[in-house]
Amino acid sequence: MNLLTLKHLRSCLIVLIALPFAGLAFAQIDGGRVVVGGTTTPVMTRSGNSNTQLILQNAFRIHGGFKLVKSAAEADFTVAVDPVGPTGARLAIFSGVPEKMLFSETLAGDSSVNAVYKAIDRAISKMRRTEGFFSGKLTFISEETGATEVCVSDLLFQNVTILTNDGVNAVRPHWSPDGNYIVYTSYKAGFPDIYRLDLRAQRRDVVADYKGLNMGARYSPDGSRIAMIVSGNSNADVWVREASGEMRNLTRSRGLEAAPAWSPDGTRLVFSSDERGGPQLYVMPAHGGTSRRLRTDISGYCAEPDWNPQFENLIAFTAAEGSGSQIAIYDSKAGKSRFVTTESGDAIEPQWLNDGRHLVYTHRRANRSEIKIMDTLTGASYVISGRRAKVSQPSFVK
Repeated sequence: MNLLTLKHLRSCLIVLIALPFAGLAFAQIDGGRVVVGGTTTPVMTRSGNSNTQLILQNAFRIHGGFKLVKSAAEADFTVAVDPVGPTGARLAIFSGVPEKMLFSETLAGDSSVNAVYKAIDRAISKMRRTEGFFSGKLTFISEETGATEVCVSDLLFQNVTILTNDGVNAVRPHWSPDGNYIVYTSYKAGFPDIYRLDLRAQRRDVVADYKGLNMGARYSPDGSRIAMIVSGNSNADVWVREASGEMRNLTRSRGLEAAPAWSPDGTRLVFSSDERGGPQLYVMPAHGGTSRRLRTDISGYCAEPDWNPQFENLIAFTAAEGSGSQIAIYDSKAGKSRFVTTESGDAIEPQWLNDGRHLVYTHRRANRSEIKIMDTLTGASYVISGRRAKVSQPSFVK
């Protein structure tokens, strides 16, 4: 291989490993063209099971990286998924007319539906070279019983389980990275205390019940620490509970802090604070130190930040816009923010999905709140909570 060929190969590799939002490249699955980048892949879906076919159609429509077509002649790929027994699903990917099988695999899940989701994620990985997210889980708050209770669900709300039945306010549930725990704030004891649900042992423990406010608990990416807001006898500050159980106060400011979230590598925290007037976003080292205000330059009210797990330059947050609130994204590389929603009513409480392209959020209007998913590349959003009228505060884990 000569030097010119080596240089050409190197340039091709650079294109293929570029950020998925940056452009377009092509790879191969046994002869079928795979798109890596911002364009859409024509795909046809099929299943011998009607509910599975509906899930397939919804998933590829929601994703944004695919264009659903009605015939194999129009498609780059045909994706076939069928349930196998109570906890399995068979995936096959074809191309061309007549069809040529490019890939097949049987996947196991926690249930038949979960296995179908895993098959979809595997297909996305094969066809787009990006992570799928449909086999992930949501925890959220439901008010449909008259009280705010913690619930869990698959991403498309096929199976919903209510975890608490306290008849009192519960707010801000968040997953541990391994999906075994949920931390949230409850007024079960009459005060806003932080609890942890152990889903394997079906047990509830107290994480923080200090005098005053205990709110906004979030696990670090490695699951060893929990950031939270504790007021105690002073202002609401950012605290971190170490793996040892030791509690450390990080901020000690004159303002009121809220909603801490971790950077992807666990070395920094972003949170909102009203120390200089209306709430704005601040970043500080997770071990303590000086906080720095992010110049979002988009609104006098910026809150509820969430750090992108794939692209550390991106932080989604809620910002006041007009008479309501919308979701915005701050880009530290560009040094500016942009709104990504234009909902009637309020778009609040954004949470990134594992692929760094999509997020879930609450759409609130009149007496209704619903959970939606957004493709931040195309701007398209879809209701995923079905006809449930009072659900909010989604948190995702894969």
